[in-house]
Amino acid sequence: MKNVSPPVFYYHSVAPAPFEGWVQKFLTFDLAYFEDQLAYLQSHYHRSIFMDEWMEFRKGNKKATGKEICLAFDDGLLDNWVYALPLAKIYGMRFTLFISPECVDPRDIVRPTLEDLWRGDCEEKDLQGLGYLSWKEIRLMQESGFVDIQSHTMTHAKYTASPDLEGFYYGGFKGLHPTLNADPSIRWNYMNLPDFESRLPFGTPLFRERSAVVVRKHTINPEFFQEAGALAQKHQINDLLSRPAYEKDVRALHELYKKSGKLVESIESDAEYQARLQYEVVESKKILEEKLQKPVEFLCWPHGDNTHETHALAREAGYLATTAGKLTGESNAIDRIPRIGTHWELGFWMNRQKFQYKIASHYHKQPYYTLWLANEYKNKILQLF
Repeated sequence: MKNVSPPVFYYHSVAPAPFEGWVQKFLTFDLAYFEDQLAYLQSHYHRSIFMDEWMEFRKGNKKATGKEICLAFDDGLLDNWVYALPLAKIYGMRFTLFISPECVDPRDIVRPTLEDLWRGDCEEKDLQGLGYLSWKEIRLMQESGFVDIQSHTMTHAKYTASPDLEGFYYGGFKGLHPTLNADPSIRWNYMNLPDFESRLPFGTPLFRERSAVVVRKHTINPEFFQEAGALAQKHQINDLLSRPAYEKDVRALHELYKKSGKLVESIESDAEYQARLQYEVVESKKILEEKLQKPVEFLCWPHGDNTHETHALAREAGYLATTAGKLTGESNAIDRIPRIGTHWELGFWMNRQKFQYKIASHYHKQPYYTLWLANEYKNKILQLF
C-alpha cells in the first residue's frame, strides 16, 4: 500500500434529534448513527489519532497501516461535550475539536453529560445540548486525553462580499450572519434566544456573503434598507402572495442605487482587512494557547473558504497545516488537511458500508479504490456538460 496520511472525517453537531428552533439544525447528525460509526471503528480495530500524529504520517515520518483515522468536530458546540465525548470514551476513540474563541460561552459553567445520566446524577431532561462550549468544558475535554483543541479562526463569521442581491429574509438560516453581525455580543448564545429569527426584519434584502477570512467587507447604504423596509410595509409581506411584487420593487430600487453609486457606502481597505485577518488567524491561536496552555498548530477554515494568502499567513503564525476546504486542488500538499464529511443517514447497514468504502478507498485498497477512481472520472466528465 502506498504510504498515505490517514483520512480525516469531520462532524459538527451530534444529538438524539435535531434541535427545534435552531436555524442550523441541519448540522446535527443522529447520535445513534454516530455511535454506530464508533462501534464500527472499534470492531474493525481502527485507531483514532490527533492531528500532530496525523502530521507525522503526512510528512512520511511514519508509515500508515490502514487502520489509522482522524475524527474532528467543527465549531465547539455544546453537544460535543454532552453526547460525543462520553461515547468516544466508551469506544476508545479520540477526536480533534476546532474552536472559535468568540463563540465560546463566557460563563463559568459545566453542564451534565451522558456520563452523569448513566451514573444516575441527572435525568435525561437535564441534558441540554444546544449551545456553545464554555472554557471550563473545553479545558475538561482537553484534559480527558480524548480530545485535542485546535483553531477554527476567531469569529466563524461571514460578511457582505459584494453589492449583488442574493435574496430576501423570511426566517431561517439565511438571516444568521446578518443578525449576528448586527449584534456580535449574542454570537455565543444566539441558539437559545427565542426571538432570534425575528431580530432581522422579514423581507430584509440579503447580499452575497463570504467567510470573514476571505472577504473585504462591503457596507451597504442603510438608506437602501430603510427604503426596502418601507416597501415591505406597503406590500404587507406577511402575505405570501404579496412577496413577489415586493421583491420586484426592491430589485428595481437596488438597480437605482447601484446606477447612482449610492448602494455601497464603503469597502474595507486592504490595511483593515489585513488587521482583521491577523485577528482571525493569529490572535485565535494565541488565545487558545493561553487558555489551554498547549500548542495550537492546526487550523480549520470555517465554511471551507480560504486563499493561498490566508494559508501563508497561518503558516507564518506557526500552524503546521490548515484544511484545504474549497481549494480542493491543494489537498495533496503536505501542509493541507483534506477532509471527508460523515453526515449520512442511510440506515445502519448502508452507513457502515459507506464508512468502509471511504476508509478503504482512501488507503487505496481494492476494489474500493478503483470504484473511487471511476466515480472521480464520472464527476469530471459531468462537469464538462
